[in-house]
Amino acid sequence: MDWEKEKNNWPHSELSQFVNSSPHMWHIQDTQNQEKKPEQLPTLLLIHGAGASAHSWRLVLNCLKNDFRVIVVDLPGHGFTKLGTRNRSSLELMTIDLAIMLKKLKIQPNLIIGHSAGSAVAINLALISDLKADGILCLNGALGNFSGFAGILYPLLAKILAMSPFTVPLFTSLYSSNNQVGKFLKMTGSKISPEGVEYYKKLISAKTHVAGTLAMMSQWNLNKLAREWQNLSIPIAFILGEKDNIVQNSDSIKASKEIMNSEVQINENHGHLMHEEDPGLISDQIRSFYEKYRSFN
Repeated sequence: MDWEKEKNNWPHSELSQFVNSSPHMWHIQDTQNQEKKPEQLPTLLLIHGAGASAHSWRLVLNCLKNDFRVIVVDLPGHGFTKLGTRNRSSLELMTIDLAIMLKKLKIQPNLIIGHSAGSAVAINLALISDLKADGILCLNGALGNFSGFAGILYPLLAKILAMSPFTVPLFTSLYSSNNQVGKFLKMTGSKISPEGVEYYKKLISAKTHVAGTLAMMSQWNLNKLAREWQNLSIPIAFILGEKDNIVQNSDSIKASKEIMNSEVQINENHGHLMHEEDPGLISDQIRSFYEKYRSFN
């Protein structure tokens, strides 16, 4: 995406900074940039899911910025983070690169919070890095691979699409209309504001963002993570939207049974984008989780 073109109309652009941490040029937003809050404020790291961007946390950031240092990040190839190489979009490599960037900035989050596929990144980050977070919070975590024949076909199809030079322009031309974006968002089970719909339209219209999303999908595999999340040593909460039509709540419930210090909360009448449709509720749940497990380490 073109930052110079979009920055005046992008949420919290005054908090944005670009970080050159090989191989990517990362876009992050940090409330400490503008507010200059004391360093002792607890730090939240918010990680979006596949196909979204840091913008999806804009309303939650507003609710939490007075009590926390809030950091949101665009994953490689998403939003305004420039993909240095398309071969590092797997869960493992993406997490390694994120950990290196955080270490470069000396960011030590107290809570790591992920939405959808960002939940897998959050869990993996806690497992592979030397970050000493107090806990992890997963919102509608995308924590299951496709099973059976679909498990072979869908990743293969994503790889083929990601390699084709015609896929991205075709995708952006077909799916970036208001009607198509609206249809997709309706599938999530969430109702978000017209402003929120417009942000997603901008993302789907951006060839670099679509290419980054396809690269992530084509390299995504959770087998290793599913074998290792039982080794988590910090508390984790799975918050699920009852009406989520994008990911299966059963995957998070299954994961919670395999992780020792875990809990599950279900938000009735909420869909996949519940942090955008009800940021006040999600922010309160984040606060409660932090207060419950603060200084765990």
